[in-house]
Amino acid sequence: MAGRTLAVRGGTLIDGTGRPPIAGAVIVIDSGRFTAVGAAGQIRVPPDAEILDVAGKTILPGFIDGHGHLEDFHGELYLHLGITTCATIEVFQDGAWSLAQKAGTALGKIRGPRIWASGRAIGGPRAETEAGGSRAIRGNLVVTTPEEARAAVRRKKELGYDIIKLNEFISYDLVKAITDEAHRLDMPVTAHSWDVIESCKAGVDGIEHIWSVGYSSIPDVNRRRELARQRLAGNIEQELAGAYYETENFDEVIEAMVNRGVAWTPTIAKWLRPLSPSASRFRQRENQILDDPDADLPPTVRAITDSTYEKLLKRYTPAQLDRTKIFYEKANEFIRRFVQAGGLLKEGSDPPRGMAAMLLHEALVMDVEAGVPAMTAIQAASLNVAKTFKKDRDYGSVEPGKVADLAIVEGDPLKDIWATQNVKMVIKDGVLVETRFQKYKNPIPSFYANQTLPWDLQISPLFVTAGSGPVLMTVKGDGVWPFHRVLLNGEALPTRFINKTELQATIPPHAIAKAGTYIVTIKAEGESLAESHRTHLVVGFGKD
Repeated sequence: MAGRTLAVRGGTLIDGTGRPPIAGAVIVIDSGRFTAVGAAGQIRVPPDAEILDVAGKTILPGFIDGHGHLEDFHGELYLHLGITTCATIEVFQDGAWSLAQKAGTALGKIRGPRIWASGRAIGGPRAETEAGGSRAIRGNLVVTTPEEARAAVRRKKELGYDIIKLNEFISYDLVKAITDEAHRLDMPVTAHSWDVIESCKAGVDGIEHIWSVGYSSIPDVNRRRELARQRLAGNIEQELAGAYYETENFDEVIEAMVNRGVAWTPTIAKWLRPLSPSASRFRQRENQILDDPDADLPPTVRAITDSTYEKLLKRYTPAQLDRTKIFYEKANEFIRRFVQAGGLLKEGSDPPRGMAAMLLHEALVMDVEAGVPAMTAIQAASLNVAKTFKKDRDYGSVEPGKVADLAIVEGDPLKDIWATQNVKMVIKDGVLVETRFQKYKNPIPSFYANQTLPWDLQISPLFVTAGSGPVLMTVKGDGVWPFHRVLLNGEALPTRFINKTELQATIPPHAIAKAGTYIVTIKAEGESLAESHRTHLVVGFGKD
């Protein structure tokens, strides 16, 4: 119970502040908050305290995912990997769903991390680009005047959101109006950007992704925007676009961020982890979780986790892989130079192209490989996230008065940062929580797909005869994945993935035994609610 006194003792504490570790630490928790923290002999343990002995282990602040995209099955993943808070920056699920998850978790009705929610991003009309894919599907809250921008922020505050997220389709005068209003209401603003220097001048608190700073290193604005347009339209992959970043201009971008205390989240693990020297470790741990029957993850998770490796190591030509390696080197250089200059590094999963929670730990490893001190990497997943989102008074470090969140791991992450994922115990709000997978099902499931799902379909043939077949039906739509299945009147058909816009399904004769109008949809295997819009197959009478 949160009201009981708990004393955690015997482990080595890395408290998240950057101070040296404390061997044989004693941490006293009462009513869900730290009341005393220090070395044995310096801290009095109340006689009625419950004792948790963690000798030989490392005690860390509960990790904070600084760039999550929450889905209904993420809760146990987060707890299993020591992540007690998720800053969910909406992608596919809308704000109402995120608020319900936030409230349910706070009440103890939903198993998972604490949630800091943004809801849908605020942005402008997308006249500058004809981007498709997930950008088009998820949309944003469109504002066109400073008055609309300020009103949108006030509405977010009123509804209970924690973070303002901006996408790149917005003018900087509106960014300034948004940040001014958000800061008046003590809300943080984090952003996608095509011009980080202008975003910093406009007052944002955080910049998301390597591509934001990468585009900003290209002084030729037309060239920069064209590269962005081509990537969003799917004409050039992110791994190849990154090779065009101009390292000679990195310092100017970094200076603008450091001078204004703007945090940055690289999120490179989602694209580039197959090139990490630790890739085999990543794969082994990913597969361990994917193969755990009690994790009970939907097939989409394996497909998107595997696809990053298959794309770079199997589908890319040698020339494409060489271009990707250039991007990897440039990303590492920006990370290293940003931290050396005093930049505030925060990290996050950004899971649409990998496994939520695991990507956070992989990101920390890749930061250290880029030259970031391990202590700074730990802060990037704890105190720095709390600072960026104006939550550091209560979260992010193990200090008296703060909310009692701990991740207790085997190994020393200052010697091997990969130890952060070797979680043995988790304390959240002063309570020891179960970290083992339990086939948990969220009582409020997601109603949008957790990856792109083609909404509008085209099929061929449009007409067949009752009892004929088997019929090979082509189904086309934007954003197809190998885990999608074609449904006929709600029943899954044998489905073959052709490419990102096409599936083929086999209709057996018994499935169209009677004349009628049949409903055709697409659904992701393992997801309970999300389904495409319907189209129709007409089945005519055959000759008896």
